[in-house]
Amino acid sequence: MTLISIILGLLLDRRWNEFNQWRQFDWFSQLSKFVLEKTDAHLHNPTARYLAVLTLPVLTLLIIQDLIASWSVLAAFLFALTVFIYCLGSLKIEQQLEQVISHLKENENEQARSLILEISHESSVDDSNMIELTIRSAIHILIERLFGVIFWFVLLGPVGAVIYRLSQQLLSAYAQDPLISTTAERMLYLLNWLPERFLAISFAITGHFEGALAAFHDNKDTDRTQQHLLIDVCHGSLEGNERDNKAAYLNSFRGLLLRSLVVWLTSIALLTLFGWH
Repeated sequence: MTLISIILGLLLDRRWNEFNQWRQFDWFSQLSKFVLEKTDAHLHNPTARYLAVLTLPVLTLLIIQDLIASWSVLAAFLFALTVFIYCLGSLKIEQQLEQVISHLKENENEQARSLILEISHESSVDDSNMIELTIRSAIHILIERLFGVIFWFVLLGPVGAVIYRLSQQLLSAYAQDPLISTTAERMLYLLNWLPERFLAISFAITGHFEGALAAFHDNKDTDRTQQHLLIDVCHGSLEGNERDNKAAYLNSFRGLLLRSLVVWLTSIALLTLFGWH
């Protein structure tokens, strides 16, 4: 059921962009504000406040999920599918990446730069950092909106996907509050640790293995962030592709992402075959 939910969810999300319109988290912003105000005098530990905000929606989800599961298997499947689609972020990056590649092929560099600025939210882009900005931004977006959601949905079901998505929303909503944002950022670091490493392994399997392995070794004893490791492994997996040909390099990167997604879905299928979920 988990694999079917993921595949069907991805297909439906790709087919109907309207799903983005109902992925609203205003209810969570209001709820988190209410909980934080009520617990301000009693909870001073940032981690405890973070958990207090997540407790109510997670418990509510678990109760609803249990009630639906006891009523109908089909209803439980549809509920899980709905939660999965809701927790996915906008995957517009796929179309944006295709457009960047198309502009570069046609030597429309200004249009490509404009689109890369939109993707990366950087103030400037030039020929020297065009590829790096595109790959770094695409990986960051896809971890948060796709691979991270899939990982926690497989591991913990709908509640895992909800915890992952709400942790992101909490960081976004309280970016100016150092106590909450620091805790949310730390929790997201932990939640992303395994998905990012599994994605790095997928890059190595579906790309240039020796180049990816060299990137792993180069980052083993450094203090670079885990996402920097993932980006370096990505470039290692693309070894043999000429960076000077930006369109071809980014097209190879796009292919690497698609093959990695296939590896994830195949792995989930094998887990299902051996009795997981």
